[in-house]
Parts: sequence; structure tokens; C-alpha cells
Amino acid sequence: MAWPVQGAQVAIIDAGRLVLQFRPWPPGWELPGGHCEDGEDPAVTAAREAEEETGYRVHIDAVVGVYTWSGLRAVGDVLYLASISGGVPRRSIEAWTSRLVGPEDVPRTVFPWMRQRITDAFASAVGEPPVHRVQPVTLYHVAGFATAWMRIPLDRFRKRRARRHIQ
Repeated sequence: MAWPVQGAQVAIIDAGRLVLQFRPWPPGWELPGGHCEDGEDPAVTAAREAEEETGYRVHIDAVVGVYTWSGLRAVGDVLYLASISGGVPRRSIEAWTSRLVGPEDVPRTVFPWMRQRITDAFASAVGEPPVHRVQPVTLYHVAGFATAWMRIPLDRFRKRRARRHIQ
């Protein structure tokens, strides 16, 4: 089965940390990106979306991979590795805030399909070749992501409780 590539995302890595943005609806952390306009090169889409959503102008450095879906969607996205070439960070209607994260600092509330893409982006930044991955998107994944927000207060409570027991 062939999946058309209809979207492009960009992994902006600066000093070993990756730009994640918080999308308001559905709420969650993700990489900048969006849908390709008719006839638009996906690399152009990625750079355009990065600037629209984050305020950063980027230079596309490499292809991280092509990610196709199984389950609820049947299209693909291209993920590019990029570096900041200008601009200043800003908020947008699509990205209420952005943050730089290291590989071990990815928030729990990142969209489920983003974790593998983020791992691949950090690998690409140190020279690994592009990948192709088929990512499942099922109701199970959607429900797991939806409940991640409810687990955050419980995680904080457990950390505070563990610290008290150590002291």
C-alpha cells in the first residue's frame, strides 16, 4: 500500500536541545509542521510552518525520516532536521508556547507518535541515516494520550512523597 505524503514537520535542534511547541487543540506538545499546500515541496512546508508557528527561520539540514500511519489515518509525513537561521521566538494561534528539551526531558503530554520521531531526530543530528517508520494510530493510542493529562498531578504527588521518604 502506498501512502501519500501530505505533511511535513521539522525537528529544530539547537545546542543539543529540540524545539517542542504546545498546541492548544487538541492540547499537546509536538514538533512544528503542517499540511503541504497543493504542489508544495515538503521541505518548503516544513520551513514555512516552523516560521509561522515558532517565529524561527530555519535551514533544512537533512531528512530524518518518512512516517506513514496505520489505523485511523492513511497518509504520511516527512520529518526534517533543521537549524535556526534567524527570527525570534514568538507565540502563535497554533503554538501557544515553545520549549527546548533534551532527549530525556520530553514531556509526558507529547503526542504519542512524536516520541519515536524525536528519538529519530536526535539520532539524525549525530549522523544516523533517514528512516521509514509505519506508526500505528488507533483508538487505544488516542485514549492513552487523553489520559496522560490526568496522570500529571499523580506523578507530582508521587515525586513529593518519594522525596519525603528519602529525607
